[in-house]
Amino acid sequence: MAGTSMLLVVSSLLLSSCFLVSEAQSSDDPLVSGLSWTFYQSSCPELESIIRKHLKKIFKEDIGQAAGLLRLHFHDCFVQGCDGSVLLDGSASGPSEQEAPPNLTLRPEAFEIINDLRALVHNQCSRVVSCADITAIAAREAVYLSGGPYYDVPLGRRDGLSFATRNTTLANLPAPTSNTSILLSSLATKNFDATDVVALSGGHTIGRGHCTSFTERLYPTQDSTMDKTFANNLKGVCPTSNSTNTTLLDIRTPNKFDNKYYVDLMNRQGLFTSDQDLYTDKRTRDIVKSFAVNQTLFFEKFISSMIKMGQLSVLTGTYGEIRANCSVRNSDNVYLSAVVEEEEETCCPEVESIVRKHLKKLFKKDIGLAAGLLRLHFHDCFVQGCDGSVLLDGSASGPSEQEAPPNLSLRPEAFQTIDELRELVHKECGRVVSCADITALAARDSVHLSGGPDYDVPLGRRDGLDFATRNATLANLPAPTSNTTVLLTSLATKHFDATDIVALSGGHTIGRSHCASFDTRLYPTQDPTMDETLAKDLKEICPTANSNDTTVMDIRTPNHFDNKYYVGLVNRQGLFTSDQDLYMDSRTRDIVTSFAGNQTLFFEKFVDAMIKMGQLKLLTGEKGEIRANCSVRNSDNESYLASLVEDDEETRYMTLLKRSAGDVKESGMND
Repeated sequence: MAGTSMLLVVSSLLLSSCFLVSEAQSSDDPLVSGLSWTFYQSSCPELESIIRKHLKKIFKEDIGQAAGLLRLHFHDCFVQGCDGSVLLDGSASGPSEQEAPPNLTLRPEAFEIINDLRALVHNQCSRVVSCADITAIAAREAVYLSGGPYYDVPLGRRDGLSFATRNTTLANLPAPTSNTSILLSSLATKNFDATDVVALSGGHTIGRGHCTSFTERLYPTQDSTMDKTFANNLKGVCPTSNSTNTTLLDIRTPNKFDNKYYVDLMNRQGLFTSDQDLYTDKRTRDIVKSFAVNQTLFFEKFISSMIKMGQLSVLTGTYGEIRANCSVRNSDNVYLSAVVEEEEETCCPEVESIVRKHLKKLFKKDIGLAAGLLRLHFHDCFVQGCDGSVLLDGSASGPSEQEAPPNLSLRPEAFQTIDELRELVHKECGRVVSCADITALAARDSVHLSGGPDYDVPLGRRDGLDFATRNATLANLPAPTSNTTVLLTSLATKHFDATDIVALSGGHTIGRSHCASFDTRLYPTQDPTMDETLAKDLKEICPTANSNDTTVMDIRTPNHFDNKYYVGLVNRQGLFTSDQDLYMDSRTRDIVTSFAGNQTLFFEKFVDAMIKMGQLKLLTGEKGEIRANCSVRNSDNESYLASLVEDDEETRYMTLLKRSAGDVKESGMND
């Protein structure tokens, strides 16, 4: 069960042993928003019994599958959260997580089993249970049916819309050759302490490890911390350093989930460096000892750590989807949590054509407005979610989001356009479409009508009831002077990876920027990463550090949505620090290069990232309202909450539109 990655280690550790805890005890553990101990109680009450019944049959024939399923859950959660992304096959856009070195030894049967379980569950309950939740339950059952403890699994995860890159996968799965310092440091970034690390590693009480994961402890010289008899036996299994054989992770009770793994460590019989060093290192030795002599304590700590791991960066509510096939993203029939499965009568079938028709007229006169509308959507979503709060004027309670520094340069015409569209839509359909949804549609059409891709926008957002503070706005909109580290750190909190960030930044292929957003690269000294000719031209436009002029973001095709922005970066012609550093930073350079050479790939990744962004912290259903005026909250006596109807009509119009391609934002994270 272990492979080339220590994660294997922990992967096995994934072998998570749920603990002999009662349901009431489990329920005391804190849960992230959106997860619940009783999530499928009404929609799929037989869910866990369906999974257990099927796994009992499989484990009766091959108990080794248990370790494979536990490891699969572990490798899923530790990379970009428990979102089922490890289940996705690769695509034309690149290799999947499965093709990264740490995952090459994941058991193929484990993937097949998850899809078999998905078919059984969906056949019984319809498509209401995510592949991510099925994987989490299968991991728990793998432990329990191997003789380990039982524990409740909080449910409600959604399946992710993309898989992680090879580099991201490698960065998040510590190798089996890692020492304790590396493990503690790496897992501390996910809020795991030393007890968590030792407890999760206990998953290695079942499963197998590949010779290549530990032969450096045998050849050319034997690791002094390894028991000699144990080493001699391993050399018989792995006669050379590149042997392809496997061996047991726990020599005492290899197929039973118990605490004998820790007894192994005390006898210097841990298989991986990452195992044995837990006993050698004084920071974790006493924890190993306590688990070796007290199985109940191990089970208790293991369960706590597994429940914590099972909540890493989960997608819930309106984020993500429920896949029809665990290995493939949904296509047109995408199931976003805000969208219902049954085909619903729509109360505003013309909403998109109304928006597009009006924008065509406006863009014919001023194509620059397209970038302004895209940027407006971006600045709305990234602060407190896509709730139209950026559209609200200030009030007696304080200044609005519009008055925060990052929003002072938003185009006034963009706000006017949204209200014009609102008036046209409400005139045709009544007050059934939110300003937040109109803003999302306007952003998509801005990209498409500028020559970019078209894509479906999931709808059903409600308008927020308040706006964010100045500090909240500043904290959520990285400045144009930000480097890549700042961008990656900031946007990771919103579940965006490096590919998402580079793709979204591509919105800078249209639009203009103020000198103040980049003049630190010109004065008092010129940024050495900036092309000399570009710098010279910019100094003519911005002759001093406080010039209030503007210039184009993409010098090649400033009004056309394409991939030339990335060509500019490769030629050191990015305008902002946050632009150019995407090419200078080794973590994102290859992504920039791939987009510069492949516009289709850029469009594909941009669409994925925009759909993800468009679902940030949504208000749906009975939350929020549908404003009569996009810049003002409804008064108390006319509040249109999602549960209310106008003129006795059904107002739910949450439909998913047809998909073609992608969308972007103008100054996106900057200007």
